[in-house]
Amino acid sequence: MTTLTDKPIYCLALVKPGSPLASKWNVLKPSYGIYEHAPAFERRVLRWGDGTWQEITDRNHTDLILLPQFTEKDIQEIFDGAL
Repeated sequence: MTTLTDKPIYCLALVKPGSPLASKWNVLKPSYGIYEHAPAFERRVLRWGDGTWQEITDRNHTDLILLPQFTEKDIQEIFDGAL
């Protein structure tokens, strides 16, 4: 389970297969997106590679595994500059 934090974070996030969030987006295999938390805006967002996004709540935050070891440059390479 990923712990909520009040610190800003920009990282890769895996969506747990079979979770409510995975079901909502109809993803059957492990999927990933860009997770961003901006405390100044009191908002947590998961962005997919095609530009769609979803605001993340306390309830669906447990559907994610955050991978903060990837830098913004790594994420841009993974998404092929689609940011």
